[in-house]
Amino acid sequence: MKPRYYLCLGPNRKEFFSLSNRWNVVHFVEKEKKVFMPTIEEMTERALLQPIGSPSLDELTGRVCRVAIIIDDATRPTPVKRILNVLLPLLAKKGVTKEKITLVIALGTHMPVKHEDLELRIGSDLMSGYRIVQHNAWQDNLIPFVLDGNQIVKINPHVVQADLKIGISSILPHPMAGYGGGPKIVMPGIADFDYTRDHHMRYTIHPQARAGLIKGNPFHEKVLEVARTVGLSLTINCVYNQQGEPVQIIAGSPEAAFFKAVELCYEELGHRFQEKVDITISSTYPHTHGHQFAKGFSAPDAVTKDTGAILLMAPLVTPVPDEFRDSFNVVREKSENQPERFVRNAMAQGLPFLPEKPLEFNMAMSCMILRRPIRTISVSPMISREDASTMGMEYASSLKQGLRVLEKAYPEATVAIFPSGGLVVPVTD
Repeated sequence: MKPRYYLCLGPNRKEFFSLSNRWNVVHFVEKEKKVFMPTIEEMTERALLQPIGSPSLDELTGRVCRVAIIIDDATRPTPVKRILNVLLPLLAKKGVTKEKITLVIALGTHMPVKHEDLELRIGSDLMSGYRIVQHNAWQDNLIPFVLDGNQIVKINPHVVQADLKIGISSILPHPMAGYGGGPKIVMPGIADFDYTRDHHMRYTIHPQARAGLIKGNPFHEKVLEVARTVGLSLTINCVYNQQGEPVQIIAGSPEAAFFKAVELCYEELGHRFQEKVDITISSTYPHTHGHQFAKGFSAPDAVTKDTGAILLMAPLVTPVPDEFRDSFNVVREKSENQPERFVRNAMAQGLPFLPEKPLEFNMAMSCMILRRPIRTISVSPMISREDASTMGMEYASSLKQGLRVLEKAYPEATVAIFPSGGLVVPVTD
């Protein structure tokens, strides 16, 4: 039987499979690629010539002494190098020389990027020709800003001291913020650890903090408030199709351009579900870096019945850290084997449940521990049987084996297939 379905493993990489004739595929979330798409360079230039909700580049660069260009790290698919290769020459034409520009890597609370990885991301020419700073959320010279409610957020000084602040990022579904990118390049991208921790712990468990929702979502609203307060001048937002390819780039203010990019993202990636299914088969793509795969649960969880199951392919390019995996046992021990209650109680108080571990571990683990108890089988070259069990999942050595297990357990089933689960916005009642 010729395989009819597939999961995305990476750019232009797919794994095809067939299903039992007794399974009814009610959703195969696939959209045809546009026959013709402009290049990233063409889309970037067009976006910069027609910014939404912000002055033109000519106006923004008048009397500029210092420019900070904030870019995300390799955990996001943003085509940073190609965008910079358009933006920087445009700035140069307007008299903004290399000496005036600092490229700031918005790490949030992530680890610094290795030199060779940074070179791949932005190119050797830019590495040698421009000042590059990797943000450190714990450094002691971050500059404070007062937000509503007298909250204090501290921001990278290279950005604060710049006359022109430009952010480059990807607009992707995000489990808590609704959509990532846009104003998130500032918070948590270049913010201090304490504010980021307090914000994430406080708002992650809010019922409106979920993928695909920004209106009334306090997680997003506080992020936007920080970006406004800091004075983010211009955002360059990449929108993707379900194959993970950039299809539109929107430039402009951190509010108007972001909202437009979100609308386009919804058009590209939104898919309506009238009712939940028995089985969801999904890839976590484009979340392929270590524990970032936890973001891949968001869409399958939203559409799968409590009595159903998820077969999750995680095409990781970097392994899940041992420390992350072992942290699940730490939580079980601390909670006397009641991890969900333990995590909720801590986060309800605005506290990390594992204060001695990286914040990103707390966030990724909360995505997994606070899930509904849906049976989940993981398939990944970098997740072993022991790893899967420790993280609360079953294990299959291949997609084919996982399907055999589920076809035996669910002889008849309704099925949803997400070729790229991280690039789906489920629309449900």
